[in-house]
Amino acid sequence: MSIFNEKKESLMPSEATPINSIIGQDMTINGDLSFSSKIQVDGKIEGNLSGDCLVLSGSGKIIGDIEASTVICHGQIDGNIKVGELFLKKSGVVNGRIETSNLSVESGGTLNGEIKSQTQNKDLKVLEGSAGKQQPQLKEEPQTQNG
Repeated sequence: MSIFNEKKESLMPSEATPINSIIGQDMTINGDLSFSSKIQVDGKIEGNLSGDCLVLSGSGKIIGDIEASTVICHGQIDGNIKVGELFLKKSGVVNGRIETSNLSVESGGTLNGEIKSQTQNKDLKVLEGSAGKQQPQLKEEPQTQNG
């Protein structure tokens, strides 16, 4: 077996999707941005973003709210994020409220704010394990009256 034939398992499903647009390191955008594909931000955006997949590089900075399917953050985000999947890398910084159903934070990544979990299925389920075991009932002691 050759080492050249080995398949590398992807850590993020969005890695297979090609990047359609790049906001260059020397660019600054002031205003809201909407996209339906995968974009990479190496520069600075001051405004709200909404779209499919956002890759924020180490040199990238976003000041505004983000609503997307997937965000991969190597840079800095100052704003609230509502996303299906958030991958915060070791150089990434998020200052704001996060609402997501899938959160991955590498050691060294910085989160400053509130995290709210989105659930796919609203039904509550008890899983097997210590949290799901029946707790022993406390014995009630008879009460005495002082008289």
